Amino acid sequence: MPNVYTDGETGEVLNFCRSFLRAAQTLQADLSRSWIAPPVESLDAQVPVTVATVDAGVMNLRNQLQELQMLTSPLVISAAGELYEAIRAAAAAQFELHLRSPGSGGRLCDLDGEAFAHHIGQVDSAIEGFSRAVGRQTVSAGGPDRDKMTRIGCAIPPDASWMAFLLSRQPLHRVPAWVAAGVDDAQEALRRDIIDFTDPGLARLHQGLVDALDRLADEFSGTFPPQDSDTLSYTEVPPEWKRTDPTRYYETLQTLSRAREDVLDAYKKLMNAMSSQSSEPDPQPPAGQSFHITAGDNSPITMNAPYAQASDSATASAGAVPASSDSSGGPWFRSTVFWTAVTGIATVAGAVIAYSALIK
Repeated sequence: MPNVYTDGETGEVLNFCRSFLRAAQTLQADLSRSWIAPPVESLDAQVPVTVATVDAGVMNLRNQLQELQMLTSPLVISAAGELYEAIRAAAAAQFELHLRSPGSGGRLCDLDGEAFAHHIGQVDSAIEGFSRAVGRQTVSAGGPDRDKMTRIGCAIPPDASWMAFLLSRQPLHRVPAWVAAGVDDAQEALRRDIIDFTDPGLARLHQGLVDALDRLADEFSGTFPPQDSDTLSYTEVPPEWKRTDPTRYYETLQTLSRAREDVLDAYKKLMNAMSSQSSEPDPQPPAGQSFHITAGDNSPITMNAPYAQASDSATASAGAVPASSDSSGGPWFRSTVFWTAVTGIATVAGAVIAYSALIK
């Protein structure tokens, strides 16, 4: 069940989301500065400022993530978790480069260009994903925008015959009457709907579609019924212009084509935006692993392990966010990355000890 908030609560949650996004963007800048910094002079040196700044930022972001988990929907929480993990992985990659190359010349990004490009892209993508998730949750909570999306879908269904004709991109030297009528009807339906989008981005795209339909309707009205027929089934760019005024003939065709493309482009942008901001089912966490064993007295025992995943040289621990641990003294590189690994090992060791005790 999605969370249901009052207007005041929705504003408070949105403020927390903005704060989390700003913290992530600040960390993104700190990571960028760290990538172009040289590696640590030696493993016995003081903690590099760039490392300390990034580590502190990661811990702050984790704390904000835990706060978000109490406030917002699973969709936003999942996107926030992915953003946190992308930033933590980038910090871990930088940390590893410091350990591997103390005293090396150049910059961290020069030591491993692939890691640099990968993590920069992952963080960018995760920030964009979190922003979309928050926007989608905000729009799905408001009835007016959702209702207007429905009305637009009824006014211009994707399978409308006149839309199919425009999508076929046939030369517009002849315009079927039913195509012109479809454009006029859609234009009138959108203009008759006086309830605007509350989301400014959707409102702007909607107005762009209305304007594009206006231009296409004007261009269609500038075509003429055929001279040698009484039928009203189509209008056309007078074919005699091709002989008497070819410049006007081909310029008119180009203008019609541009107006058609503007409608198709505006329609695509609006439909994609509405689709990305429609309410979606909340993502379900991946299933954990289950082990079925039999104790010494043949009684069944089931052990459930939470889901955890790691890629390449990264570490993973069971749970949404690794637990924090203060470290004092010792080398500078005993950071949260190191303690995350220790926590993961301790978790596995605890499970093994518990299992041994059960089967004795």
